[in-house]
Amino acid sequence: MVLYLSIVLIAMAIIATLNILFHACGQSVLYIILLVLIATVVEIIIDIFFASIMRWIVPKKFVDPDKKGFFPASKKEQRFYEKIGIKRWKDKVLELGAVTGFRKNKLGDTKDVEYVKRFILEANYGVLVHIACIVFGFAIIFFCPKAFWWSVGLPIAIVNMTLNFMSNSILRYNLPKLHTLYKYNLKRQLAKEQKQSDN
Repeated sequence: MVLYLSIVLIAMAIIATLNILFHACGQSVLYIILLVLIATVVEIIIDIFFASIMRWIVPKKFVDPDKKGFFPASKKEQRFYEKIGIKRWKDKVLELGAVTGFRKNKLGDTKDVEYVKRFILEANYGVLVHIACIVFGFAIIFFCPKAFWWSVGLPIAIVNMTLNFMSNSILRYNLPKLHTLYKYNLKRQLAKEQKQSDN
């Protein structure tokens, strides 16, 4: 949360300052500051919108936890994330699970098959949400006055893309471990059920 807010606030300050110094287009300092602030808020609203609707638009079978699909990162991709320091910042990135009523920033009962399955399901949805936010986040460019499309809208979209990339990377990085845990729990549950039926 702190990392997320720090990046957003620092980026806003830099974008506003550069526009005031080099691309004010005859506008006042207050106008530039308000433009950056409002555009940032609109960008956040776009993200929240997609975080809210993707859960209901995407068919459940598409994010079926029993099918890995493209959601988990490959070993090569995991190594890439480790090279860019994911272990240092993965716990500091804002997590939007509260929007759908299921937080993914901390793992709960690791022995509960249904809980781990639900965690994978929500993580799969999360991957799709962040991809959508990256793509549609660039719409903020056209919410800005035309004179500020590239000096305000584009930088805000790039910051949004970076933050969503970080969140998406965390989910994809964690998914292979979750699938391993899920398979282990399934085997243990089946063994327990078999033992009970034998008795």
